[in-house]
Amino acid sequence: MTKEDLKNYRYAQKWVEEQIERYQEQRTIALNIIQKIDGLPKAHNKTNYALENLIDQYEQMIDILTEEQKKQNAILNQIRFVKEPYRSILTDKYLKGFCLEEISENIHYSYERTCKMHGKALEMFEELNTSGQ
Repeated sequence: MTKEDLKNYRYAQKWVEEQIERYQEQRTIALNIIQKIDGLPKAHNKTNYALENLIDQYEQMIDILTEEQKKQNAILNQIRFVKEPYRSILTDKYLKGFCLEEISENIHYSYERTCKMHGKALEMFEELNTSGQ
């Protein structure tokens, strides 16, 4: 994973969570409709085709979400190989959403030093990507 993937982690994770929530709501609606018409004769009509199409779309959405979650997991795995305190800086910044000022207070370094360490942490993360970790 690249440092751009890392920088987009929180946004991508939020998107996945929102899509899962949306999927669950829509799936519940579809299942309720299916249960209501389940007792009716199986006519080949627009409603049945629409429901089948909707179910196919949900399955595609699950595949997309699964791939996105694999990408998120790969980012987490790659961060594991960054040595401390650089790992904590990346985790706090990109996974927890802290700003560098907050991170500098937490690790008891000056803001300037934390900025330099952050740059080094991104380089280390990127090097792991190119080395195949």
